[in-house]
Amino acid sequence: YDHLGGVVMTLALEHAGGPYHIPNTSLSARCAYTNNPIGGAFRAFGVAQAAGAMEQMMDLLARRLALDPVEIRLKNVLHKGDKTPVGVVLQHSIGMEECLTALARHPLYLDREKWKAGAGTFKRRGVGAAALMLGIGYGPVVPDVANAKLRLTRKGRIRIYSGVVDMGQGNAATCLQIAGSILSQTPDTLELVLPDTERTLPSGSAAASRTTYTFGNALIGACQALKQRLLEKAADLLMTASVKEVVMEPGMVRHLASGREIPLAGLAAFMAESERTVTHRFRAPTAPDKLAVSEDVRIHGLGHAVFSYAAHLACVEVDELTGEVDVRHYLSISDCGRVINPQAYEQQIQGSVAQGLGYAVMEDFKVRDGHVQTRDLATYILPTAMDVPDMDVVAVQTHETTGPFGLKGVGEIGTSGPVPAIANAVTDAVGVRLSCWPLTPERVLKATGRLSPETRSPERGTGNKSGFHPVL
Repeated sequence: YDHLGGVVMTLALEHAGGPYHIPNTSLSARCAYTNNPIGGAFRAFGVAQAAGAMEQMMDLLARRLALDPVEIRLKNVLHKGDKTPVGVVLQHSIGMEECLTALARHPLYLDREKWKAGAGTFKRRGVGAAALMLGIGYGPVVPDVANAKLRLTRKGRIRIYSGVVDMGQGNAATCLQIAGSILSQTPDTLELVLPDTERTLPSGSAAASRTTYTFGNALIGACQALKQRLLEKAADLLMTASVKEVVMEPGMVRHLASGREIPLAGLAAFMAESERTVTHRFRAPTAPDKLAVSEDVRIHGLGHAVFSYAAHLACVEVDELTGEVDVRHYLSISDCGRVINPQAYEQQIQGSVAQGLGYAVMEDFKVRDGHVQTRDLATYILPTAMDVPDMDVVAVQTHETTGPFGLKGVGEIGTSGPVPAIANAVTDAVGVRLSCWPLTPERVLKATGRLSPETRSPERGTGNKSGFHPVL
């Protein structure tokens, strides 16, 4: 009955320290059974919850130490060789410092005081930052494996059998891009078969920001194997001394010295189907077995070896009369390795930030006595295109040696930032911190004392800017 509750809990534990070097940590958590509806998967689940708390505490520390919010993050940022709170030594690419540095130099941050001063009547403006990390893949318990299959058809087209679902994130286009690059083919000479249990090989779910990372690696291996096989066959048919004398071109193989060509369809005629088909398997790296956690926690997938990183900035305007939070501008700077498909990268960041925006200010799931009160889209409010702010998407390009062409996962890193960034911005605007989200108008009005005493939460606090004030 716990469904994904245990996984959400342990992912929150793994990411509880944020992208910071904290030498000494003690973490504990409890997953409770209730008679309420079970919790399922939500983009970046577990990570968004941890970031929402940790990044607000970083702003509290900055205020008490009289430091700039970005400065305190830069002073404590993770570097290669540091340990995560669960004891994983980070040995892969880390671009967190570069993300924060880019944020500190961005006009939205440099000109924040001028922008805040431009608030209209009964409006308050604030700017808030957040730093994020997110583990890529399943972790060590569930085998994080992808299998790619390629086949040269008798018509001379190269067919890619994809084992991972493209539900809008764009991995199908990226697969064609990867195969085309390695095999020197154009889109019209490639075919893509989407997941089909009869035709494609199992490669796991479209989850954990893993599809392009894992299947992309498997696809690279398959492309390299097929390319070598085709070049060897072509060199034999063209009677050349070495496979190095022939190259693949769109729809053909060409002999460099003489210019003689053989179409891929002609090449396929001399090859059995087994010769024209290759498969390749890739297993994602995971953290070593020895971690500073108990066995009962490890069963849920700790810990990860590869992480994506990001720095977010939210510029908000709060209506003093209604409590409405309007996110006016949003900046996302991410390290997801090398960007090989800029359009897909930008779309993934935009989509994940929009989803996180709903989590931060709109989507209030209410349960009373075991009954869901917000049962439809009239009461459970989702963000639309009209709610998405002006957004700047920036890539800090590192090179991840284990990733296909140096990339890492991008699908979820954007979802974790809106809660802390917007919460910090609201605090900057109204001077009171809310530790419960979504930041609905009612909660903002309660926190600022603009509701009548009988409707105000008894836990609201005194309005001290340096402390948490839980709002129910």
